[in-house]
Amino acid sequence: METWISQNLSRGSDTLVYVNQEEIRQDNWPQLATDKKCDNPHWLGGDMGCWTYSHLQVLQLDDDNVMVVNCRQKGGQRDKKWYRDSSTNLGMDQRQRKAQYEKAYGSKKVELYYMYNTFNDLGVILRNTRTGKACYLTQYGETISGFLPPLDEPLPAKSDFLKDFNPDQARPPWRFPEDLWYRDANKAFKSPSVTAAGCINCHNAHGFKYSPYINSRHGLPDIYSQAPLPMLLVGQPYIDHFRKSKILQLNTVPIDGEDQVCTRCHKMTTTGTCGYLFDFVQGRPDMTLHHWLTKGPKNNWMPPVDMGVKSLKKHVAAMECCCKNPGAKGCLTRKLGPTEADLPKGFKEGRGWLESGGPRECVATAN
Repeated sequence: METWISQNLSRGSDTLVYVNQEEIRQDNWPQLATDKKCDNPHWLGGDMGCWTYSHLQVLQLDDDNVMVVNCRQKGGQRDKKWYRDSSTNLGMDQRQRKAQYEKAYGSKKVELYYMYNTFNDLGVILRNTRTGKACYLTQYGETISGFLPPLDEPLPAKSDFLKDFNPDQARPPWRFPEDLWYRDANKAFKSPSVTAAGCINCHNAHGFKYSPYINSRHGLPDIYSQAPLPMLLVGQPYIDHFRKSKILQLNTVPIDGEDQVCTRCHKMTTTGTCGYLFDFVQGRPDMTLHHWLTKGPKNNWMPPVDMGVKSLKKHVAAMECCCKNPGAKGCLTRKLGPTEADLPKGFKEGRGWLESGGPRECVATAN
């Protein structure tokens, strides 16, 4: 694993952000900077998700294990608003930023390197697509360079570390802080006890988080293959938080004789797929998220199913009701982790569901 994780982050690719279905470049950057709206935000939590310079990698480590690395510029760096207010390199791709940096001198060169190869949000997800085991590493709110340290071995000598630099990547300039690029994993990532809630509350359904931005680059395992898997967590802080939060998988009883349409593709959970994203993915314009997303008929992601509108509304209403009231009549729940011992008998065969008993009736109100 250390061979993969120690590689320079610039081996990944820019995943493009669009506004009104047009790729953001230097000539139309002001449209994004002024309106703060985009079609496919890289982070589903505010207008920060519309910033253009993020890197995404999906690495197949072996037959079963996948690693996702998502490195984002989504906030002020060193108390400056470079990423939103600057016109020097926003809208540029990686090649253009590198060329601009290499032509600069002195303090300007250092400043451009911060914009070219530092971020303030890093997420690493390791997922076993056969067993459902998942592990999370993250750092946020601080300056992070695009060089990742090895996770499971000591930090190599500086000379050896420099040899692993991607030759296509510009090296840090003189006076660039060494501790931003030459540091071990304990200094590079926040501890699991600090990050457990954020990682698990968001990613518990599939291990990953699927969205138009992530899917535009794809490389993730097919969502259909991930839906039947449990959520088996590596690391006691994650296990403890999962149990404390009582995260459950949700379904509904059949509606007019048909199985719930939402769960034909997705694993619906009490946090992660239920909640604010449930309305958001359907393009409901009254959601807060839509205040910073480009308005348009293609703003909704779901549902890509062939079903009559009336029937579809019944399914969506029932699922939404069970998200808000898991104990209502017509709702099904079961444990999906965080360890093998927590799973109900027959989980792998699709069994283990418990039918809720009321007092509210979710399916009966889906009209």
